[in-house]
Amino acid sequence: MRFSALQRRPTSHGQWLLAAMLAAGFAAAPAAAHQTFLLPSEFAWENGEEVTVDLTSALSFPDLESGPAQDRIAFARAAISGEPVGTLRFKESKTALRISFDANQSGLAIVAASSKPRVGQIPPGDVDIYLDEIEADAAVRRAFDALPGSPPLDRSYSKHAKTFFCIDVCDNDGDAATPVGQKLEFVASKARANTFVLLLDGKPLAGKSVTIAPLEGESIQTATDENGTIAAGAPLSGIVMLSAVWITLPQSADGVYHSDYATLTVDLGRRPSGSE
Repeated sequence: MRFSALQRRPTSHGQWLLAAMLAAGFAAAPAAAHQTFLLPSEFAWENGEEVTVDLTSALSFPDLESGPAQDRIAFARAAISGEPVGTLRFKESKTALRISFDANQSGLAIVAASSKPRVGQIPPGDVDIYLDEIEADAAVRRAFDALPGSPPLDRSYSKHAKTFFCIDVCDNDGDAATPVGQKLEFVASKARANTFVLLLDGKPLAGKSVTIAPLEGESIQTATDENGTIAAGAPLSGIVMLSAVWITLPQSADGVYHSDYATLTVDLGRRPSGSE
């Protein structure tokens, strides 16, 4: 079924996403900022079709709200069964940057894109809200709070998006567990289905909050275990977006605080299989 045929939620700029405790081990999700994600027009394609994937930034998943310009993209990659596709085509629009390519073989497809860093300032009155949104740890807060007066926060950020979907079948899915080289990224776990690993610089990131947003219903929050792993099982099903953010503490407290945001969209019903 083509995703474009599904009903999208209306965009709501002025609202925070609400969350609920849906299962043991999940907590209420924090207030949400705009997320950048990749969304295929469908999660199951036939070999020979033109595949289309939208890169967008929106307050609510799965809305298509704001499309980046192609020159904002630092890195883009698409592969099927571990083999890079020949040519990526880009089409800009107000709501999304559309990436398309021709499916030339069957198997698991992976599309990934990362943005160039963007810099800016957070006004003093909004710093606490911003640090809450990015789930800054105690070290980050202590460093900034120690600065004299009420300065703005100098920040930069990069967005890293990835999606998994199928061409005919989801065979040859080992590539899903292999990082593509993004600073912060999700990969599939080889051990179990519907289990993912969050990597920072290619290494598992333990104890990090991860938000999971379904197509409909409330977002929920979990955290990676000591191996950087999270399970996206019941009550979740169908198409979801996983998201996480990491902030790097600058060498001096008055420096630039850089954030890396990562998202993964996947249909849990078509997720690359683990050993179970």
